[in-house]
Amino acid sequence: MPTHTDSVEQPAREYLSVAVLDFDPHNPRFPDAVNEGGVDELIERFVRDERLLEIITSIADKGYFDGEPLLVVRHGHDRYHVIEGNRRLAALKLLTRELSVPQGRTSIEDVCDGAKYRPETVPCLVFPHEDKIMRYLGFRHITGIKSWGSLQKARYIKKMRDRFYVGQESKIQMTALAREIGSRPDYVAQMLTALNLYERAESKNFYNVKGLEPQEIEFAVLSTAISYNNIATYVGLEGRQDMAGANANDDHLKNLLSWMFVARGDQKPVLGDSRNLKQLAAVVESKAATAVLIKNGNLDAAYQLSRGPAQALSLALKAVERKLQDAWEWLPQVETPLTDDEGLAEIIRRRAQEIRDAIKSKRSSGDE
Repeated sequence: MPTHTDSVEQPAREYLSVAVLDFDPHNPRFPDAVNEGGVDELIERFVRDERLLEIITSIADKGYFDGEPLLVVRHGHDRYHVIEGNRRLAALKLLTRELSVPQGRTSIEDVCDGAKYRPETVPCLVFPHEDKIMRYLGFRHITGIKSWGSLQKARYIKKMRDRFYVGQESKIQMTALAREIGSRPDYVAQMLTALNLYERAESKNFYNVKGLEPQEIEFAVLSTAISYNNIATYVGLEGRQDMAGANANDDHLKNLLSWMFVARGDQKPVLGDSRNLKQLAAVVESKAATAVLIKNGNLDAAYQLSRGPAQALSLALKAVERKLQDAWEWLPQVETPLTDDEGLAEIIRRRAQEIRDAIKSKRSSGDE
């Protein structure tokens, strides 16, 4: 089974008309709903997500660089799918006016209007069939120097599985795919498990959560999150290699994605940083702590509670004591305290007394 570029049949280099080139119907950069939709939607997605303006400007000002041929396969009668180079194809079709610039994209419209170059033919490497080109792409974008992002890698792995290994046992699939991309079977399974969750949420329009947009979701963080057993269990997985996710819980997946990726006003998402996944994993193991997180969106407070109410109380008291120590150290530098400060200090004194009395009473009851 070939896994390196030296085993790929050499493609023919040809100059083809832009007009006979079609977009890849299975582009791993995009979900199937976009690939299978209309060309207008695809162009809008390129414009929004793929920095198309930079590519159009470069081609319009300098022409097409022959050292970057499009990678294509023939389909139908004298037409070709562009498997590698779809952003460049979008730029070319806009420059040649085969496609219209999306409404409101004035910067792109201006570049197209003033273009010095409008290439109508471009260099292409014509592969005999897509199977050959897919393995080349795996080498180029996963183990090579032009690396895809995590989501694109996961979609490519899924595409490889569905094309070459359908019907085989899962263990055999993962081992073969890992060999294809130079990785480990458990990593491949984890990527496909995360992709299944992502596509599940995507199919439900990300649960219509405001601020939960595709461009805000860091797929690598989602993949890492399900490596924590508590988080995997919380979203209904049997583990990080549960690629089918038959029992996935949409309410919990919605919570998880919201905590990780939805900003709250001018603040970061609840997770804050992927390094806090360990705390989040501890929280979702406790129903009480999870309820606090859902209600308040405070990961620190929820994490304290996840360690048990007694530990949470102790940590909270220590945090208050540190703040009071800060106030005590500031006091000598204040000539005239603010009007409300004395009242606040009195409220704190009374509440501290109430807490002390309650703790003393509980300890006395426990000693009996």
